[in-house]
Amino acid sequence: MNDHAAGEPHAQRFQSSRNRLLLAFLSQTFFLVIEFVGGILTNSLALIADAGHMFSDVAALGLSLVALVLAQKPQDSRKTYGYHRLEILAALVNGLALWAMAGYILYEAYGRLFKPPEIGGLPMIIIGVLGLMANLFGVIILHPAREGNLNLKSAFLHLLYDAVGSVAAIMAGLVIYFKEWFWFDPAAGAIIAVLIILGSWRLVKEATDILLEATPAHLDLKEVSRALEQHPGVREIHDLHVWTIGSGLYSLSVHAVLQDAWDRDLLIRELEDLLCQRFGLEHTTIQLEGPGYLRPPFCPWSPGQRD
Repeated sequence: MNDHAAGEPHAQRFQSSRNRLLLAFLSQTFFLVIEFVGGILTNSLALIADAGHMFSDVAALGLSLVALVLAQKPQDSRKTYGYHRLEILAALVNGLALWAMAGYILYEAYGRLFKPPEIGGLPMIIIGVLGLMANLFGVIILHPAREGNLNLKSAFLHLLYDAVGSVAAIMAGLVIYFKEWFWFDPAAGAIIAVLIILGSWRLVKEATDILLEATPAHLDLKEVSRALEQHPGVREIHDLHVWTIGSGLYSLSVHAVLQDAWDRDLLIRELEDLLCQRFGLEHTTIQLEGPGYLRPPFCPWSPGQRD
């Protein structure tokens, strides 16, 4: 398959993801204004909290959109892996923004729980229903593109938990309208905050692991090592590393000690094929060492060897 044919599916996925993000961004921005004004008019913490979360959604969608576009820039002599990590950074920032918003909501909810202000229940219900519709619209748009891309997944989670927040706001409005339990509004806001933290925990962890170049969660490093060492041309494996460059893009480097009189080119080709077919690793660097190879005792430029 030539480069042009291979690049077409990627270009189509990029175009589709960009259009979905742009549409979600515009729809959420439109409703953000409506819900924020409605929260002020009704004096509802649940609506203001949901609007604040929606503001983080709009910022997150904008950040994801920018990162998605910039990640397509080609590699150069300084950025030899390209700009794929921008999407991971965007996902991490989005996750931390969710935590910050949740902390603020919990702080406000604690103050209002013991002295709840009077709130208009019916406007809360109306605006909450409209918010839920807007959130579900965004969730449906991004749902097909969320898998395989941590950046899009972070944007999807923002909208999903904002939809949960809208449901909580509707419930608070119903309780206040029928029972006049004004304390239910800060309680609903606190529930939203807890759900935000729980839901974004994995996102932050995944993004942090990638930036720390941890082994991808779906791979067992010991299993990869065993598979390589089971090849008849390999005597020993050492210095094995597997890390994530960007969403769905993995890299491996390894040193393999040869058995005597084994064809080096053939061995590299077979090991690369094994890693690709069994573990989905396409970007691999394999350094072969003969049985008599002696590694240098130290590198004069290593931090521990310099004065």
